[in-house]
This record gives sequence, structure tokens and C-alpha cells, in this order.
Amino acid sequence: MSTNDEDVSVKTPKASQINRYQRVLHEYMEHNHSRAFPLNYQFSEDELSTVTPESILKWMNKKICGDADADMLHGDIPTPIRCSHHVLDFYKKSISYFMPNKGQVWDPETKRGNPTRSKDINNLIKKVKEIGDTVEGDQKKRKRDTPSTEPTTIAPPVPQLTLPSAQSAITVPINTAVPTHNAVPVQNVLRRLVAQNSQFIELFGTFSETMKQFQTNLRINNQQILAEINALGSVAPPNLGASAAAASLTNPPQRKQVAKKSQTELGDVLGTSV
Repeated sequence: MSTNDEDVSVKTPKASQINRYQRVLHEYMEHNHSRAFPLNYQFSEDELSTVTPESILKWMNKKICGDADADMLHGDIPTPIRCSHHVLDFYKKSISYFMPNKGQVWDPETKRGNPTRSKDINNLIKKVKEIGDTVEGDQKKRKRDTPSTEPTTIAPPVPQLTLPSAQSAITVPINTAVPTHNAVPVQNVLRRLVAQNSQFIELFGTFSETMKQFQTNLRINNQQILAEINALGSVAPPNLGASAAAASLTNPPQRKQVAKKSQTELGDVLGTSV
């Protein structure tokens, strides 16, 4: 809100805003009359006519530094101040809303008009604003000029990895510079690693030999099976003779006997029962 004089009757505030204005007026009137008023007390026009710029300045002085008798308009305003110029502007607007002659500028000679539109009140608010702007500017400057106390963190170099290729193997450099007091434990760990690696090498060698022996045995078994198949294929069925064949054709019972005998003889040759 600006500290310039304005016609406060142009806009009608909402009910909630009027209640806030009422609380500010209530606090000021209790300070001005040095007595308490009920919260719902409605001040008469005669009571509001007793309001002067001097009494408002005293109340604002108390709000600013806690001392109503301090001459902050002509003297130095102690810092830090307890309220900003925005708050003082709102106090001025709240009290002005209830003044009988709120549309008139305050006349210091006739003591008539709106006391909140006094030049002294506007000058006090302007002075508080200048102090607040100066303090805020100094704080920003100190923050900008203050060197950072945070330690600078330097990221460690990223190690380069070498991928294996078909023609080359990986060579891993080992730092052998071990402090004297740690030499014995490190040596024990390295010995255990060497022993474990040796066991794996021996295991892989034994496994390779076992696979070769198994492959050889399979080949021998296949050769034996093929030999037996060839031997079974070379056996021919026995010759029954022409006379027996002719008899079997002319005599049906004899033909059955000859067929049965031929099956028996074939079974004896193959080593099975028919």
C-alpha cells in the first residue's frame, strides 16, 4: 500500500476486512485512552473525533521500538525495528476507515480532517521504509560478498578398464607397496588365494581328462554294437528241399507240419523260441 494520501471512500471493503480494521482501531483506542474496551464496543463519533496525529504517532512508535515517547520522526530509529512499513500502512488504513472526515486531508491549524492523512504520519512510514530497504540491501550485499566456507570437493579420477580381446589378455597391475605393520596379514591372504586358485586349476584338469576318457569309451561301445549288427545280417535262412516243398503243396496237414518245423529250425539258428 502506498503512503500517499488517497480517497479511501472509493472502495468498500469486505466484512472480513472491516473486522480486521475494527481490531486495529480497538487496540489503538485502548492505548489512546489508557483503558480497556469490550471487543464488540462501537466507538461513537465524538470518541473518534478525539483522535489526533500525535496520538497515532505515539502508538506507532510503540509498535516500532516499544517506546511510545521516542521521537522517531525527527530522531534516529533504532534497529532492528519491530514492524515494517507495510504493517504501518495497514494500521493507518484501518484507523482511517472509521474517521468521521476520512475524505479530508488533515489541517494542523484547524485540527480538522482525517488525522491519518497527516504529513507527519506519512513521513514516519516513509522513514521506516527507507530504513527497511537499507537493512535489506546490506544483508544482500553481505551475503553476496561473504566467501563460501564450504570445502571444495574434488572427485577422484575414474579408473580406466581394459576389456579383453581375442589376441591379448588382461594385465592387472598390483600395488605391492604394503606398510610394514600390515605385511604379515596381507601375505597370509595372498597365500590362501594362491592355494584356492591351484585347487581350481587341478579340478578343471581332472574334469578335462575324465571327459576325454568318457568320449573314448563311447566310441568303443559304438564299434562293438556295429559289429554285432553286421554279424546278425550275414545269417541266411535254412533250405527246406524240393521234395518237402512239393509234399507241403499236395497234403495240407503235412504242409502245416513242414511250416512248423521250418519255424523251429529258424528259431534254433537265431537262438530264440518261436
